[in-house]
Amino acid sequence: MRRLAWLICVAAVAAVLAGCATAPLTLSRQASTDLQAGVVAVAESAAAGDQATALTRLDELQERLDAAVAAGDVTAERAASIQGAIGVVRADLQPAPTPSIEPVPQPTVGPGLTDDGNDNSGPGNNGNGNSNSNGNGNGNGNGGNGKGRGD
Repeated sequence: MRRLAWLICVAAVAAVLAGCATAPLTLSRQASTDLQAGVVAVAESAAAGDQATALTRLDELQERLDAAVAAGDVTAERAASIQGAIGVVRADLQPAPTPSIEPVPQPTVGPGLTDDGNDNSGPGNNGNGNSNSNGNGNGNGNGGNGKGRGD
């Protein structure tokens, strides 16, 4: 699908340049021939799957356009149209940015403590336990506060 998209973009540049060939007031015949050769070079590299070479050829096409503008062989309006097509092709040929993945922070615990992932907060039991054989013991719990009473 990506290959189809850049082929369409390259075709757009070629169409812009082909239109230039019929309008000699906006682009000289020599500049048109030169720029079309650059478009073909970009298209061939891109079709071969060689993005690096296609980008190099696109840089060369840009230089050709700049030289044609400087020589007066391309009007500013036509150059802007060609430049827009070059920009679209360049954006499509550029590799997509790799998304960065941020590490998930881990819960911190104090020295000597471990976090087993269970929520042990909240009130504890009252400490009433079974301290004699009849089952009616009276233990002194700490109510879940983390410290014994020391009775």
